[in-house]
Amino acid sequence: MEKLKLGINYPMTLLLGIRRSGKSSLVKVLTKEEKGIWIYLDLRKFESSSFIHYKDLILELEKVINVSIPDRLKRLFSGIRGVSIAGVNLNFKWGGEERVEFSQILEKLSEISEREGGERVVIIFDESQELRKLKGYNLLYPLAYAYDNLKVKFIFTGSEIGMVYDFLKVDDSKSPLYGRAYTEVVANPFSRETALEFLRKGFDELNMKVEENILEEAVDTLGGLPGWLTYYGFTYMQEKDHKTALRKTIDTAISLIREEFNNFLRGREEAKDRYRTIMTVCAKGCRWSEAKNAIESKEGTKIDDKRFTELLNNLIKASFLTKEGEIYKPADVMIGLAFSSTI
Repeated sequence: MEKLKLGINYPMTLLLGIRRSGKSSLVKVLTKEEKGIWIYLDLRKFESSSFIHYKDLILELEKVINVSIPDRLKRLFSGIRGVSIAGVNLNFKWGGEERVEFSQILEKLSEISEREGGERVVIIFDESQELRKLKGYNLLYPLAYAYDNLKVKFIFTGSEIGMVYDFLKVDDSKSPLYGRAYTEVVANPFSRETALEFLRKGFDELNMKVEENILEEAVDTLGGLPGWLTYYGFTYMQEKDHKTALRKTIDTAISLIREEFNNFLRGREEAKDRYRTIMTVCAKGCRWSEAKNAIESKEGTKIDDKRFTELLNNLIKASFLTKEGEIYKPADVMIGLAFSSTI
């Protein structure tokens, strides 16, 4: 949290971690503890979409700005092409020659920061990897402009860590954001002891006494992601039964992970069977050759090494797999369960 608080003093912060690692909770705590005007765009709504259009981005920004900016400051947006004011609400025109430009919105937000005595204006793009689906508009140019010239800060969160970097292209010499410094904060899963303490404190706050062996089984089964531990604790509170709470948590986890995997496959339909084969083979860990051989055996033909490696790398970028030495394994124990043939 301290590193995150430090990062918002600079133009760009990346908050990364696999799904349900606690990123959203960190952001919520940050916005409550630190002063500023917080503009939070929840991009999870686009997870099931194959494309995002400029219209989608601008309308989402319009909605969030209207609830985040004090009414007395909204008049500053008057005079911008593509912006009208109806009562106390801003309306952004997203199409045609009169459409509002994203860079002009950023300029007005920077002006607000200056008029408010340097108060931070922070735009949070939650699950920012979804922005790589934006078609017909390169968002990186106005972001780079704001980085260099304006007083607006940005936080990009992402659970598909490699996809976030693919979007921002900070290491690509041809990218507008190339060479820009940024703060990187990684939300890692809890260690076993931290996960146990997390559950202990949670149940203590509820004045519930839970045996240590039950907590240990929960952590050993669910792993160290705060999201699953929280869900288990909430379900245990309702059911008052460990086995029922554990089973419901596992079932919910598997259902959500499979839904997220189906979203990942959108736009990749031609290779969907190959991706599923890789995940099944690697559910308990596998080597490159084992996964490749499984696909070739299933299809009865050779697959190009380069193409196969690309499939693996896409799964790593999307945080379904991770690589440890020569072994490819699920990024979380629940992901392994979701693709296990025994479930």
